[in-house]
Amino acid sequence: VYPIKDTDGNIISVCGRTLDPDYKEKKIRKYTYFQSIGYLGTIYGLYDNMSAILEQREIILFEGAKSVMMADGWGIRNTGALLTSHLNANQFQILLKLGVSVSFALDAEIDIREDSNIMKLRQYTNVYWVKNSGGVLGPKDSPTDKGENVFRSLHAERRRLR
Repeated sequence: VYPIKDTDGNIISVCGRTLDPDYKEKKIRKYTYFQSIGYLGTIYGLYDNMSAILEQREIILFEGAKSVMMADGWGIRNTGALLTSHLNANQFQILLKLGVSVSFALDAEIDIREDSNIMKLRQYTNVYWVKNSGGVLGPKDSPTDKGENVFRSLHAERRRLR
C-alpha cells in the first residue's frame, strides 16, 4: 500500500496493489483505492519529487506508482505517475503550471500521439516520448520493468513530439 497525495502534500487516498500474479483468474482487483478520490486531480509522486523536477526542469511520467518507486531507488527523482494510461484535463493543468519539459514513459503498448491532452500539451512545453526503441519491452511492460540500464537507455533515446 502507498499514500496518494495531492499537489499540496495532503494524503487524499491510500492505494493497495496486489502481488498475486493470478489476480485476473481469481477475480482480484489489481489496484484498490481505500478512499475514493472521485476525479484524478493529482500526479502521484509530484509533491515528494517537486524539488528534483524543478531542478532538472523535467518530469518523467509513468503510468503507475511502482515505476516512480523503482526510479527513486535508482536515484532518479524527477518522476511522477498518472495512475492511468492517459493524461486527463486536471493533470494537464498541473503540468502547465509546472512549466517544465514532460517526458512520457508510459507502458510499451501506449502510443502517446493518440492522447489529445498530450498532443495539446506540446503547444505549451517540450513533450518527449520514451518509446520502446528496439522492442526491448514486452507489450504490457513499463520502461522500468527491465531494470535501470534499460530505462536509462530508453530515456536517453527519448524523442520530442513535434
